[in-house]
Amino acid sequence: MKREEALKLRMDILKFVRMFGFMDSLNKPLGRPLSVSQVMALEELESTKLTAWELANKLMLERSSVSRLVDKLIKEGFVCREVNEKNRREIHLSLTDKGEVTVHQIREQSIEFYQNVLMNLSELEQKKVVDGFELLIKSISELTCKTNREN
Repeated sequence: MKREEALKLRMDILKFVRMFGFMDSLNKPLGRPLSVSQVMALEELESTKLTAWELANKLMLERSSVSRLVDKLIKEGFVCREVNEKNRREIHLSLTDKGEVTVHQIREQSIEFYQNVLMNLSELEQKKVVDGFELLIKSISELTCKTNREN
């Protein structure tokens, strides 16, 4: 890839992230704004209990950042802490009923949002967008794995 194409890709991704962040902040689940990291944490906890360390690894964030994030989610009633009865030093995080409802609402809002975004494109263009994102994610994942093996 030429340098100019890489620069254009960089600028387009930055523009997308800014636009996505702006549009996403308009949706406030249960009347409360949630950060992208908070939403991602709720989604990770949707189907399983995790320790703060496991959640930090899945979110690719520092444990201290996840600790603050989790404290806010607990304060708002989305997440609860549970002591692991087999290892009392281990604390598991899980969604509350409010957290479950919120994850479902966010998913439905985002599906509707993306349907509206893609509605302006032909079926072929829609497929190109979806396929392009899959390819980009695959390439980033492969590069990340390669870099981690080398370090």
